Amino acid sequence: MKKVIIFTCIAIGLVVLLLSIGTVRQRKITLSNDKEEILIVSDSLNIKGMPVLKFTKTKYDFGTIKRKDAPITVVFEFRNEGDVPLVIHKVDVSCGCLSAEYPKQPVTPDEKSAITAKIDIRDFTGAFNKTLFVKSNATEDIILLRIVGQIK
Repeated sequence: MKKVIIFTCIAIGLVVLLLSIGTVRQRKITLSNDKEEILIVSDSLNIKGMPVLKFTKTKYDFGTIKRKDAPITVVFEFRNEGDVPLVIHKVDVSCGCLSAEYPKQPVTPDEKSAITAKIDIRDFTGAFNKTLFVKSNATEDIILLRIVGQIK
């Protein structure tokens, strides 16, 4: 039993580690005067020659909603703020009640587009917290989009 618990903890740790890779980029900058290195951490770096996926909103909180309002549709608008075309490879969802549609063609620099998510809440009661995992060629490999609310 202890081995199962240890294996499960290790597996969960690896999943969290893999999901966090690529969500924060780091750069070293050397100052010219005193040769001191500074580590800059940013969640949105504009690196020349890379697309930058910038969402208007990454979380939708519906507050309290009624079950009869199902299904819910959410539109996550974004823009490519980079120098080259953005390609969304795929959008994974956290459960079977959630689906997502995303642009299959490259999004050119400064072009706007959207990811549309639909969630069927008919079988839910209480709080819900659903996640979309957007995988692309942008500076941030994986971006998480969340939909939360309370079903009455």
